Amino acid sequence: MIVFNWSKLRDDRGLLLLVVDLSMIGLVIVNLTFIIAEWHFSFEFVRNVLQTYLPVFHDWYDSTLHRNFLRYDIWFVSVFIIEFLVRWFFAVYHNRHHKWFFYPFLHWYDVLGCVPLGSFRFLRIFRVASMVLRLHKMGVVDLRQSYFWRIFDKYRAVVVEEISDRVVVNVLEGVQDELKQGNPVVGKILNEVLRPQKEFMAQWLSHRIRAVGEHNYEHHSERLRQYVNRKVADAVRGNKEVRDIASIPLVGSTITGKLEKAVAEITFAVIHGIMLDMKSEDSVALISELADVTMDLMLVEEQDGRLNEIALEMVHQSIEIIKDQVKVKQWQMKEDDRMAGPVEQ
Repeated sequence: MIVFNWSKLRDDRGLLLLVVDLSMIGLVIVNLTFIIAEWHFSFEFVRNVLQTYLPVFHDWYDSTLHRNFLRYDIWFVSVFIIEFLVRWFFAVYHNRHHKWFFYPFLHWYDVLGCVPLGSFRFLRIFRVASMVLRLHKMGVVDLRQSYFWRIFDKYRAVVVEEISDRVVVNVLEGVQDELKQGNPVVGKILNEVLRPQKEFMAQWLSHRIRAVGEHNYEHHSERLRQYVNRKVADAVRGNKEVRDIASIPLVGSTITGKLEKAVAEITFAVIHGIMLDMKSEDSVALISELADVTMDLMLVEEQDGRLNEIALEMVHQSIEIIKDQVKVKQWQMKEDDRMAGPVEQ
């Protein structure tokens, strides 16, 4: 269903353009009907049928229209050319395009449709389509609720998605080929992405560590103490020298017990002090320095020969995931959902 909105015609100029467009649409429809009728009349079977059942119409059409088809078509073409030149003049006058000669290239179907030869005539159907779309953009007609618009929009989405998916996949595969050729990806990422944001990253990391120390450490400090005591006890008991001390009669077990307790308390005190220090502002400078040193080490490939390979593999796998997602046919999923319909409760 096509909806008309006459309120969009705010002035006489808009009404004049509407009249011209509707007149041209009607003229093109008449011309195309004439062309189709002439094409059918060229078949002997059609002529014989008309001669048998409609002899008067056959004789009139043959003598009046068929024999003068080219002359009548030239009349239509003359009107189309005049209308095209007028629109071209107004496009140049209102400076609608960057160059004056852009208009015929953008409306190539109008130019070729004016050629009175063979299948070029059928390009005139594009003139009707362009005028209707122009009225749709002006808001005079609303085609979105019409059957043909829904069909057109559906297959337009399919074509656009299929083409764009192919382009994106080809681009991503080209990136993968460049990566396989050994481009310095890690160095570019560090120098052009991470290093300019080094100060921000250090501050963010410091704040996150301080937040962990302030909000989470106090709740888990006792569990950390128990964990440290357990690990120290295992390490002390597995030490040969400590076992020798434990073998001293009477006092060996007491000494090792005190030693184990002392080591555990010292270890926990160090960890506890580090976590408390993380709450201070001095930690920002420390973490910033550590981040700077870490990035400098990462920039030197000789320090870690696997770094570039790991980064390339990560990028390659990420691109594969993106390609798989791009290959998903969204239009088909929407069609399946539409066919499935609403789920009954």
